[in-house]
Amino acid sequence: MNVLLLAFTDVLSMWKIALPAMFLGCYCGVVLRSGRFFNFFSKALRPLISLGKLPDALGPFFILCLLNRYAANAMLAEFEKNGMLSKRTVMSAYLTGSLPTGIYFTVFYFSPPLIAGFGWKMGLTFIAINIGMSTLVTVAGILWNRLSGFAGEDSRCLTTLSQPAVTADPPDWLTAGKKAFRQFYDIAVVFVPITFVFALLLHTDFTKELIAGLDPMLRWFHLTAAGVLVVIAGIPTILAAIGVAETLLRNGALPVHDVIFVLLLTSFFHNVYDGLSRVLPANLSVFGVRTGFAVTATGTGLYLIIVMLSAGIALVVKN
Repeated sequence: MNVLLLAFTDVLSMWKIALPAMFLGCYCGVVLRSGRFFNFFSKALRPLISLGKLPDALGPFFILCLLNRYAANAMLAEFEKNGMLSKRTVMSAYLTGSLPTGIYFTVFYFSPPLIAGFGWKMGLTFIAINIGMSTLVTVAGILWNRLSGFAGEDSRCLTTLSQPAVTADPPDWLTAGKKAFRQFYDIAVVFVPITFVFALLLHTDFTKELIAGLDPMLRWFHLTAAGVLVVIAGIPTILAAIGVAETLLRNGALPVHDVIFVLLLTSFFHNVYDGLSRVLPANLSVFGVRTGFAVTATGTGLYLIIVMLSAGIALVVKN
């Protein structure tokens, strides 16, 4: 009973900060899909078209990447199936869409609990790293098309396209709140039990003995046993890793200088899991087997390489 109380006390102090921050992030993300916010981002994302020498009519694709990647991919796949885009342009556009997608998930998905749990300095550092990694994938997509020698050849095929189903009407604040709550609920039902289970494990004798026994070996790899707990928690969702890392940091089990490296390592394994369990099945169903596998392998593989390099740099810096 004492273990349950200690675990609940640990996570309750974190939930009181992180859960409201998560809901606020979901709400802001929903509001930005309509009204003047939508018009602003429509203009802000146009440079991606010119930089990548992509067809102007692909502008809505990049707007959707910022709002709903599933809808964006469905739009891109429809263009390819109708013969409006070559496979090379599809690949280039898919990669180039990584930055707006990364901005949405970083800013509105896990940044609120990240800043709430670790403070502005560390939170903004990890945010900058994540957006930087997405930017590198986007740069690769831009170069893919520009260096191919056929940039712009699909423009003639995309002169008359229907606009995506994204409203520019003023936002309905109540409806936005309902949509945000549904998103928040889907996150919380995973985040809450995982963080509680790991907080509970942290106070068991088994975990204390495990940490004591594994710590010397793990330190040879510059990773503590506490770091391993964060990585395991973060495989299904990075939000759980943030919550567990905050609890471990508060308890002194995870050193401050290890947090960024451990979260990047967690991001690597999470993206392997996410790529196989969510991205690949979704892309196969949207693009078809050949194109779906190609865009997933290229996009996820490139991102994993960048995450691995970033983790290596973080390891050197912390040491």
